[in-house]
Amino acid sequence: MTAESAVGHGRAHGKVILLGEHAAVYGSPAIALPVAALPVSARVSRHLGPTESDHGRRGVRIRFWVQHQISRSSGSSLYAAVAAARQQWDLLDLPVEFRLHCSIPLGRGLGSSAACAAACVSALADLVGRAVDPIELFRLVQCGERLAHGRASGVDAWAAISHHLLWFEDGAARTLSGRLRATLVIADTGICGSTRRAVELVSEELQSSSGCRRLLDRASELTRSAAEMIEAGDVPALGRAMNSFQSILRRWGVSSPELENLIAAATRAGAAGAKLTGGGLGGCVLALTTPETAPDVVEALSRAGAAHVWTTAVQDGPPTPSTLELLCPSERIREYDGHRPGYT
Repeated sequence: MTAESAVGHGRAHGKVILLGEHAAVYGSPAIALPVAALPVSARVSRHLGPTESDHGRRGVRIRFWVQHQISRSSGSSLYAAVAAARQQWDLLDLPVEFRLHCSIPLGRGLGSSAACAAACVSALADLVGRAVDPIELFRLVQCGERLAHGRASGVDAWAAISHHLLWFEDGAARTLSGRLRATLVIADTGICGSTRRAVELVSEELQSSSGCRRLLDRASELTRSAAEMIEAGDVPALGRAMNSFQSILRRWGVSSPELENLIAAATRAGAAGAKLTGGGLGGCVLALTTPETAPDVVEALSRAGAAHVWTTAVQDGPPTPSTLELLCPSERIREYDGHRPGYT
């Protein structure tokens, strides 16, 4: 325990999925990257006045400063994570007020709800002088993610508090190491993705076609190969893997004209690879570039109509000593059951 403070502060960030969308729903691996360029900050203080807010949670008030409107599910997941922390830390009698600043647009597959929850829980811990290890923080954020998305995979919650490339498979995570000298450019179509509909489309395709089942095996192969390419620092090969994965997502019906427009613009400007990131049917495009070609790709995406463009360096870290088991066996999903989480 550390000393209590008059004000507590917490920070977190968004994420992108490099490869693995939708295939991860069926047990395949996924690679995610935390994005420091999409920060969330929270400030919390003890509150002596009425604490009912727009979301009606007694004992907690959260004031939002966001670029886009907070959705009901994001607000509910945030309150659920804070409520879990207050109960676990015996703080139910402590009224608090949060001020939350979020730069992550919602509904784009960038992990907004998990990042907001992580920032607020971290701020609460700072307020009461509690040292929180990453696993405890992850589990508290997961409480909110389950409320927002059903049975959450843990990708968003872990990426929100990590700083390196992450490998996820079957409820466990580890960092990826390598020598990848690359910049990722993220471009927002300005359209909220429809994760529920996208998941339904993929499910329908897999049930109706054995060829689509083979594509699922191919998606898993591409993600596993991508980890080797990252380790080898092979940007061109990783770009080709991203392009191939996008072809699969296109076959599954989760791309859109707006996404394809930005993918084409990035490719023409010299990106090594480009694909949608997240659930699809809107949302964002992810383009792999070198540091030298990144400015040209950014300019091309802006001219092509991207609502927002961000860049982030690929932060590959030291390998973890062992794989972290994030989810217990009962939380893992090896086969689609209609309640798999989406990509917030």
